[in-house]
Amino acid sequence: MVLFSAYWGFAFVNSAFQYFKRTDKGLRLSSDVDRFLNGYNSPSLHQLGDAVSIAVLKICTLDELIKPENARTYLTIVRNSFADRSKVLEKSDQDPRVTSLMLDYFEQKELLEPLLEKRVAYMKGCVQDFTCSSQGEADFFKNHQDGPGSL
Repeated sequence: MVLFSAYWGFAFVNSAFQYFKRTDKGLRLSSDVDRFLNGYNSPSLHQLGDAVSIAVLKICTLDELIKPENARTYLTIVRNSFADRSKVLEKSDQDPRVTSLMLDYFEQKELLEPLLEKRVAYMKGCVQDFTCSSQGEADFFKNHQDGPGSL
């Protein structure tokens, strides 16, 4: 069962990654987003927690992942995967070890986009207590509008 879950999780994250990358600056169909967030016939991002970062590392190298289009996609997927600890299926995925390492890596690299650096700063806090959300991210930006990366 664990092997099946790991494969299923990887395939699902790969599909979500490709979808969010394609729609990064365009229109997202609510039915498609709903498929990734509510998981009616598959897992949902909310159920994966830290497993999402493990799967992404199988999709992209670290050098590929720090490219802005991939970094934006990864951060969107992380935000959705760390929204509610109680929904994460595997207990070990409730601890953001791999995700925290990846966010530290992002923080050490220059991501070229100040907005991405702010998103990383937000994610570093919210993944620890599984409180990531679009609204939380918007509030974080509103409260951190000073400096070179201001909105």
